[in-house]
Amino acid sequence: MPMIKHILTFYFLMILMCAVSAQKSDAKDYIINGNQRYMEGDFAKSEAQYKIALSEDLNSIKANYNLGNALYKQKRMDEARVHYDRVIQNSQSTKSDKHKAYHNIGKSYLDENDPEKAVANLKEALKLNPYDDQTRYNYALARKLLEKQKEEEKEKEKNGEDQEDSQKNQDENKENPEKQDKEDSGENGEDSKPQNQNGNQEGGQNGDEKGEGEMPQNQKITKGDDGKGKSSSQPMNTERQEGLLEALRQQEQETLKKIISQKAQKVRVNTEKDW
Repeated sequence: MPMIKHILTFYFLMILMCAVSAQKSDAKDYIINGNQRYMEGDFAKSEAQYKIALSEDLNSIKANYNLGNALYKQKRMDEARVHYDRVIQNSQSTKSDKHKAYHNIGKSYLDENDPEKAVANLKEALKLNPYDDQTRYNYALARKLLEKQKEEEKEKEKNGEDQEDSQKNQDENKENPEKQDKEDSGENGEDSKPQNQNGNQEGGQNGDEKGEGEMPQNQKITKGDDGKGKSSSQPMNTERQEGLLEALRQQEQETLKKIISQKAQKVRVNTEKDW
């Protein structure tokens, strides 16, 4: 009886091994068919063949990796990464298998403009194979994009803060319109009009309009009030000044002549009397 039991166990194991071998053989055939469709550019049909291969051998490294590639070509990145990760987690995968899987995961994130995750996965790929030129190139590209992205985020945050400050100032100005009026008219609410030599603003003192404003003393000879409530600041012209001076000189000469004439007459009268 023990001998018969051992014989039955042996036959059972042989049948099981044959079945597994047949499954792997079938999986291999489906993988070959999938590869052919993939080379033809028919990624949907290659996907179907790889999935049938996985139904025969769930842990097939080639089927998982190739299915990931077929899904990648169809831009179904999340699904592709699932199968690449299965290659990485498979204990039977070689360093080369894991390197290629990490590389493709990193490339998929790079295509999706996610340089941070791309850098992380491409770095793992480089640890497994630091001499692969494509991996090194993609890693350098991902790092450059990541640095640029961080700079743009900082600039965006800075612009956001500036906009917040601007909005805050606008809100404050709406709540306090007097402050806005002061800011519009200049520092401390004063107009920025030019000042004359006495420090008074042109157009009048303290904002009261009085014509031309206060003139510095002894600067110009001006006419008096013209009777219209305004003082004229135009200087007397030279011709008129000379005319007035000439008139005064003539008047003085005539007065002097009269005085001399009167004295002469008085002297003559007295002299006549003395004789």
